[in-house]
Amino acid sequence: MSADDPAAAGFAVARCHCRGVEIEARFPSRFCAHCYCASCRTTHAAGVVTWIGFPRGQVRFTRGEDLLKAYESSRGTVRRFCGRCGTRLTFESSHGRWAEEIHLPLALFVTAADREPAANSFAAERPAWAPFHDFGP
Repeated sequence: MSADDPAAAGFAVARCHCRGVEIEARFPSRFCAHCYCASCRTTHAAGVVTWIGFPRGQVRFTRGEDLLKAYESSRGTVRRFCGRCGTRLTFESSHGRWAEEIHLPLALFVTAADREPAANSFAAERPAWAPFHDFGP
């Protein structure tokens, strides 16, 4: 890794489609998993959403915070997105262990994250046509 590589500095960079919003997430992340829940699938218009979770204090918006819009998808759960291009950016919840985390879609990272997907969440909600990654027992 070069000195200009964010991963060498201990963080990764994520951006929305229009590049108006930029996020810096410091390592280590807490998890990386594919989510098949109906809420994530509908919000992202996808068969599966791959999330990487970080402690809240390790994530900061380095550009475009004024572009952020929020949607409360269920009580205590907020999803933020870019108000210019519509890219879904965060999942934030006030429930349980997630209260101190921010989950970011892995697909938004333009630099390497510190882990790859290693689990499936809400697999029972996966439609038959959606791709599935079997991580074993």
